[in-house]
Amino acid sequence: MPLPMIDHPTAFSATADRLDAGRPFDAVIVGAGPSGSAMAILLARAGARVALIDAGRFPRDKLCGEYLSPEGVEAVDRLVPGDRLARSGGRPIRAVRLTTPRGRALEAEVAGPDGRVGLGLSRSALDALLLDQARSLGVEVFEGTRVSGPILDGDRVVGVSGRGDSGKPVAARASVVIAADGRHSALTRRSGTTRPRSVPGLRPRLFGLKRHLTISDDARDEPSGTVGLHLLPGGYVGACRVEGGRTNLCGLLPERLSRAYRGDLDALAASVFPGNRTLSALWQAAEPTGPWKTVAGVRVEASSPRLPGILYCGDARGTVDPLGGQGLTMAMLGAEVIAPFVLKALARNDMQPDTFRAAQQAWHARFDRRVMLCRAFHHALVQPSLIDTASLLGRWGNALLSFGFAATRDPRKISC
Repeated sequence: MPLPMIDHPTAFSATADRLDAGRPFDAVIVGAGPSGSAMAILLARAGARVALIDAGRFPRDKLCGEYLSPEGVEAVDRLVPGDRLARSGGRPIRAVRLTTPRGRALEAEVAGPDGRVGLGLSRSALDALLLDQARSLGVEVFEGTRVSGPILDGDRVVGVSGRGDSGKPVAARASVVIAADGRHSALTRRSGTTRPRSVPGLRPRLFGLKRHLTISDDARDEPSGTVGLHLLPGGYVGACRVEGGRTNLCGLLPERLSRAYRGDLDALAASVFPGNRTLSALWQAAEPTGPWKTVAGVRVEASSPRLPGILYCGDARGTVDPLGGQGLTMAMLGAEVIAPFVLKALARNDMQPDTFRAAQQAWHARFDRRVMLCRAFHHALVQPSLIDTASLLGRWGNALLSFGFAATRDPRKISC
């Protein structure tokens, strides 16, 4: 259905002082990653006056698998018109292969039913693509501005406060505030509740790690067109080629390993990666092009607002097991689910709690099945013995893996 239109022009200024000046924004979005930028694009297209705030400065690197599923590619194409995504240099991804410590492997096609393929694209390139599109639509982008919490009028969220690059306090008021600032969102901590979606004790506490590499020996690099998921006890390390002749190495491993090696990830890699011969060969042929990036406490959880006037999007709303390759896709599709509710409320000047509850219900209706399947898929795939057994089935094992990845897709549309 067409998105409701807001009947006033957008503005183009983007200096920190503007956050405190003039009339309130229609929407303030905190977090300019894929979810926040996607939301800004959708709202601005309908005529909303939008402020998009981020603590970082762009372009920036982020810890991410840097794999866009075919659904994710389709979402970017809807958000960014023309051939800009095609010209980004991203590498087409048609298959995923799993390797085990015993040297066995499974491979599955990941192309969509229409033949659309996935894409290996760095977060710095993807974020810039979406942020530039938001700017072109008149979104006011405030970089280097760290939001510390919500502004309240009674128990209602009416804006955000924080500090700009210079350390000067800043504030922005809006009809609607949207938290899209990631799994460790300052706004969700101050305005909502977070609950785990994994059974405690079912798997070890995990941390994420990432590094960009160049690999001169093509035979030891991840094969072109493939995402590799190389299993290790309790976790995995993935690899895929991205633009600029680089390979992205990104994985989840038990936090006890980080503690055991006192955070020395080069030492960890030298000791742990040989546990998977395919991963070891790739690592030994690699030349790092940047530092390690890490994040602790990676878990599946969902957050819900307890105060009116604010909505959550992206990882601030809910996370998903990354092994299914759905994180970036859910970030952008989630914005598409929630944006119509925001615009309807703005068009009617109706910010009643029922509208916000309906947006949350729509998100759950769209993604709960996907989250559940990705969780089950993760628990199955990090059991190398299961993959070893499935590999003995030949093409039937590959078909089972293809079915598992296909099951995590959910093409249903939600209307409001």
